[in-house]
Amino acid sequence: MPASAVLGCGRHLPARTVTDEELARDLGASGARLAELTGVTRRHHADDGHGPSDLAREAALAALASAGLGPADVDLIVFATMTPDIAFPGSGCFLQEKLGCRTVGALDVRAQCAGALFALATADRFVRAGAAERVLVACAEVHSTALDYAPRAAAVTPYFGDGAGALVLGAAREPGVLAAVLHSDPDRLERFWCEFPASRHYPARMDREAYRAGRHYYQLDAAAVHPQAREALVAVTREVLARAAVPAERVALFLVHYLDARVAREAAEAAHLPGERVVATAEAAGHIAAAGIPIALADALAAGRVGKGDLVCCVAFGAGMSWGGVLLRL
Repeated sequence: MPASAVLGCGRHLPARTVTDEELARDLGASGARLAELTGVTRRHHADDGHGPSDLAREAALAALASAGLGPADVDLIVFATMTPDIAFPGSGCFLQEKLGCRTVGALDVRAQCAGALFALATADRFVRAGAAERVLVACAEVHSTALDYAPRAAAVTPYFGDGAGALVLGAAREPGVLAAVLHSDPDRLERFWCEFPASRHYPARMDREAYRAGRHYYQLDAAAVHPQAREALVAVTREVLARAAVPAERVALFLVHYLDARVAREAAEAAHLPGERVVATAEAAGHIAAAGIPIALADALAAGRVGKGDLVCCVAFGAGMSWGGVLLRL
């Protein structure tokens, strides 16, 4: 049975940077207060008219280039996003067209903030089964067009940014995906969700009452979700390392992905991970949901923090509730 390895990695952040001071004008709080609420001071917003597939195209081209490949070499696209370009078809189809790929399969994965890990596990299975030789895992989000820019959202909107990351998995003799652990718990999922537009709502997918109440914006009960995220991130870190039979001391870098970087840091400390080898992905440019982990990995590679042969442990928690862990050998 073939194994899958990481052949390339890339990322893309929109040029426009938005500070807390800029958001403060609409959110009715000072920049310092917004930073206090979310821990985020800057994020990137996509240009008008750009969807996640536009951002993913740039990240995918970078990942393919780093692997010495081109779009024609891709056998399958797995696209992770919680902010698709349109209702349907999936963003993977849009990316396929923008890259000029062959008529290969293109599918979307919906696991929100843990989407990159669910997509990696999916791609790994295709390669291991011999159903695809090279899989492009694209992860991208455009949150900025779906956020509430009103005072009621001061504790939610500043968390989120736009961006894309991509990885190329390919058949190899030695495995690069050493272990993958995936979990979902639908209990009280309304603590972190976006309810409307909703296909279950008849005859229209949203009515005026829901619109006036802002139920088409992200809803987050941070006080309830943060403790679950902290506990789950600790547990899944231990679980994925145990499944791979790899001690934490051998891991070169831990990517801990959650919308609040402070909670991610707390989880890493509770798991007794060395702080100098931990990246809380939301620290640099806010929370970019499915794209956060591949962006952080691309940055770490570019900075020389990790290189060929190093072990990287990626863990994430998000809406669903979905969480997981993947241990990679680069």
